[in-house]
Amino acid sequence: MVYADAETRLRNQNGRHPMSNPSTIITNTAKTLLKSKKPVLVFNVFETLRPSVIKIVKQTGYDMLMIETEHVLHDEYTLTNFIISARDNGLSPIITVPTTDRMLVSRLLDAGALGINLCHAETPEQVDDMVRWMKYPPIGERALFMGANVDYQNADAEQYCREANQATMLVLKIESRKGVENAEQLIANEHVDGVIFGPGDLAASMGFHGGWQHPEVLSAMESVIEIALAKGIAVEPAEFPSNKTEYAQQKERGIQLFGPTRETEYQLLRSAAERALDAYR
Repeated sequence: MVYADAETRLRNQNGRHPMSNPSTIITNTAKTLLKSKKPVLVFNVFETLRPSVIKIVKQTGYDMLMIETEHVLHDEYTLTNFIISARDNGLSPIITVPTTDRMLVSRLLDAGALGINLCHAETPEQVDDMVRWMKYPPIGERALFMGANVDYQNADAEQYCREANQATMLVLKIESRKGVENAEQLIANEHVDGVIFGPGDLAASMGFHGGWQHPEVLSAMESVIEIALAKGIAVEPAEFPSNKTEYAQQKERGIQLFGPTRETEYQLLRSAAERALDAYR
């Protein structure tokens, strides 16, 4: 009886059975880097959900895979396999979504995604909804399921929910005049981990179709960057560095998100293929 009482007390204090494995259930490498104020290198994937992409992205030094679902359709079985493989190879997979739909967000996270990138982020209500579906109680209302999201472990539910709330990332993609105007309210939510931009759509919303580098578009992004930096939120630059000196300057400024977040893998393939032919032209 004495042992039973002690066991109950330990369970109540620790949130798990005293004989259970105390090791971490879920971690997010990219979020850990951001919390440490270190840069995170992001690779954007649109269509090519192949093991080769994961292997090459990891081998070349990236930290995060950002998987597009706004502009392309993915087979759910293939997408799930890709997410799990990314995690198995030490990458942090986050999914770009065009909506705050509960079913969409829940299923992507339960499939193993470590975060969501909300494109066309414009209102605080959108951010609140996303937090509600991404986080377990008491923070949000995410429903509990333990499959790919826990690597199919027989894990302690309380420990998992606590760690998942800390590990999941919410990134906002600001790509409209309204998003820029509401940036301070959007970033005010304490569960926002990062901000990136969609310069093409932002330029269009400002009346500069195709003018991604128009001074007013760059100025709009800079205004958001200043807000993010003041609040200690990770953000990407308005214009990515073209050399190591610029990269060092941007890191010194506090910028943390880098990489081809505005390019597709087939744009990168085209660039490499064209360079390979330079000697023949």
